[in-house]
Amino acid sequence: MDVLSEVLQQVRLTGAILFRAELSAPWCIAARPETAIAELIVPRAMHLISFHVVLDGCLWARLGPAPAQCVRQGEVLIVPHGHAYTIGDAPQGEPVPAAEMFGDTRLSELRSFAWGGGGAPTRVMCGYLGCERNAFAPLFAALPPLFKVRLQGSAVAPSLDPLLAYAEQEILSPRPGAEGLRLRMAELMFVEALRRYMESLPEVESGWLAGLRDPLVGRALALLHGAPQRPWTVDELARDLATSRSRLAERFKQTVGEPPMQYLSRWRILLAARRLRECRDSVATVAESVGYDSPAAFQRSFKRCMGTTPARWRHDNVLQ
Repeated sequence: MDVLSEVLQQVRLTGAILFRAELSAPWCIAARPETAIAELIVPRAMHLISFHVVLDGCLWARLGPAPAQCVRQGEVLIVPHGHAYTIGDAPQGEPVPAAEMFGDTRLSELRSFAWGGGGAPTRVMCGYLGCERNAFAPLFAALPPLFKVRLQGSAVAPSLDPLLAYAEQEILSPRPGAEGLRLRMAELMFVEALRRYMESLPEVESGWLAGLRDPLVGRALALLHGAPQRPWTVDELARDLATSRSRLAERFKQTVGEPPMQYLSRWRILLAARRLRECRDSVATVAESVGYDSPAAFQRSFKRCMGTTPARWRHDNVLQ
């Protein structure tokens, strides 16, 4: 499994809502994902990701004091951190709470709605995904509060137009299995948006996604994720990468923001946390599976990273 796929599995994308909005100018919506939508699809301590694909027309999005961004046909707007934001037909406008548009329709049953003043039309596919943000914080730390990417074809990426047309069709479909398909399509669109955002980063960018794309650091991440239980040292990692220890250590820390072994230690604990939740293996067995020979050392590292003991974490987070 490649590194990005493994990390996305770790954060457990789940619980999608996907619906179509047919909007006409003037319109302006204040979205607060942490309210009704979050309560519906992200129980317990999960986090909400919002995205909006412009199928026709355009929209303007703003978050906090930053200038509004224009999102055009074929682009997707991503709000990855659960912040409140505003979208509308113009850079400025008086927003209406999103709940007013939904009316008495339950969000779990919402498929399509029309709203606005009857002017220039915009057609948008709106999606929301739940995830466990804290299961891999570096991924989300690498993302800005709000960003957009193109989903149309390029020299290095195919067009998603056929998928978007199919997704819009399935949103309205009463056929069996449509709900499961909507979740898969919402996941696919988010993952593709991440890939295209990563590919668009400038060479001087730092952060986990930039590290994944970097020729040297990306190969180092692949080795660490491919065999986290191996007793790695920086020297051994550099030798496998046919580079010097100093070059690897400097480039890794400069790009990812921490030394390779510190990164590996945290990744091992996150893997262990998932296994404690999902299987009945003993704490000692889980510790060994992620590279710890000493259960006591594992206990100390786990508590330092997760703030509690492995046994307590399992008790509080075991899947029912």
